[in-house]
Amino acid sequence: MIPNPRSAPPSDQVEAAKSGALAVAEPDLATLVVTGNDRVTWLNGLVTCDLAKRPTGAAVYGLAVGRNGKVLADIVVVFDEGTSPSRLLVAVPRAVVDVVRTHLDHYLVMEDAEMSPGAFDAWSIHGPRSSEALEAARRAGAIGGSLDRTGLGGAFLLSPAGRTEDVRGALAAVATTGDQAGWDALRLERAVPRFGVDFDDKTYPQEAGLEKTAISFDKGCYLGQEVVCMLELRGHVKRKLAALVIDAEEPPARGASVTDGAGAAVGEVTSASGSPSLGGKAVALAMVKRAQAEPGQSVVVGGVRGEVVARPV
Repeated sequence: MIPNPRSAPPSDQVEAAKSGALAVAEPDLATLVVTGNDRVTWLNGLVTCDLAKRPTGAAVYGLAVGRNGKVLADIVVVFDEGTSPSRLLVAVPRAVVDVVRTHLDHYLVMEDAEMSPGAFDAWSIHGPRSSEALEAARRAGAIGGSLDRTGLGGAFLLSPAGRTEDVRGALAAVATTGDQAGWDALRLERAVPRFGVDFDDKTYPQEAGLEKTAISFDKGCYLGQEVVCMLELRGHVKRKLAALVIDAEEPPARGASVTDGAGAAVGEVTSASGSPSLGGKAVALAMVKRAQAEPGQSVVVGGVRGEVVARPV
């Protein structure tokens, strides 16, 4: 077994994502395997992303939502067409994989599709050299595709359990090894929310700011579409996830109160980190009242001044 490479400091990980490639293991993700001739059309009717119009070689990020339009989980779909039969590999947060599987199973009636758990380890890759890391991982036995969550370039891959150490070694040769601290610093600088931390099953996609990255508004019908589209057309969510830059080196705790200049509570921090790119400042995501979510709004977090920004870095 190849020893796990030690992770670089968060500042080096963020720099790697900007200039090279950062590979982050995702142990909190489980995998569902979907096979059958109707696998794409069936799953496409149950998720917000468009699987039918997937760009060649890409993985697809989306959401499974309920009839009420609220998020059940975010997902990444990888097309594995190198096996017989071809299959879809669906990465789902491990904490809710049973909920998602039961939900999807409920709508599997007459379609030629079958779903089962799979034994895979997940990795996300970030940075302009992600394609090189992805190809190296593929040669070592991984399945994946391009997927940019940060705006810096990216990929997502799944390694079969028996090939994980080979894939880990292949990635370590061409990418900086990341960890949760480095990924948190990067994703908060790039305003990327995390399921179970910044949003959950009580959240509408628009509240989490996922309407541009996880939803197709020109695909065919899918479960929950009516509510999701109505919210988009009318813009009636009462709260939104906002990116903050805070004038303090020490990041606020999760749940810290966010107030306006007059001291009125407008929301709370969902996650925060020191920012390697904004030396001496912290970055955070906070769920706040809609009026306070606009870039340029001044806020106070734990007695320290902050500002709502479109994207911190």
